[in-house]
Amino acid sequence: MRTALVSLHGFTLNGAVLRKLLGPLEPRLSELVDLHFPDAPHTASEASVAALLRRMGGTRSAPPQLQWWNASADGRAYQGWETSLEQLRAEVRRHSSVALLGFSQGAAVAAALAALACRGAFPELRCVVLVAGFVPRSEELLPLFDAPLEVPSLHVWGEADAFAKHAPLLESKFSPLTRQVATWPGAHRVPTRGVAADAIVEFIRSHVH
Repeated sequence: MRTALVSLHGFTLNGAVLRKLLGPLEPRLSELVDLHFPDAPHTASEASVAALLRRMGGTRSAPPQLQWWNASADGRAYQGWETSLEQLRAEVRRHSSVALLGFSQGAAVAAALAALACRGAFPELRCVVLVAGFVPRSEELLPLFDAPLEVPSLHVWGEADAFAKHAPLLESKFSPLTRQVATWPGAHRVPTRGVAADAIVEFIRSHVH
């Protein structure tokens, strides 16, 4: 059985949009793994979508606009997380071997799942690729990152991504023995060409064969 790469979209996106964002990476990854793009179970509010557009710029993504959780104003509570966790636990259990790729909020989700896996509270993961990620701040999840995580990890962020200032802290939560970093000149998206894209492909190749 081939490894499943379960790919988790960002806030206000959906699985189909993330698949499109991967672009030229998809056929390269498909040679190595079976790609899966689940949708988050919650719809983002119009106010949340508008606030993100004001902050990040760009254009509104194709509907539906979804979210894995809705953070409280102080970031200490993630409404909807338990539903997302149960959905993703069921998704991962469908496959005999699983790696994760997460983008933005999806990267924070993937990191949380890796932390739970290290504690035996989630199925084992081969590796995680975290693009433009951040450390989950909820009171429920933050303590899971007290000790370095042993899941092999690749941390990817763009040097022109204002949101990527959070990514180095997430990197620091993973063991230096099993983590790698790939930066690139771009903004808040997944690199699909160049050195960082090659790093994603080679990292996955090295951990699924």
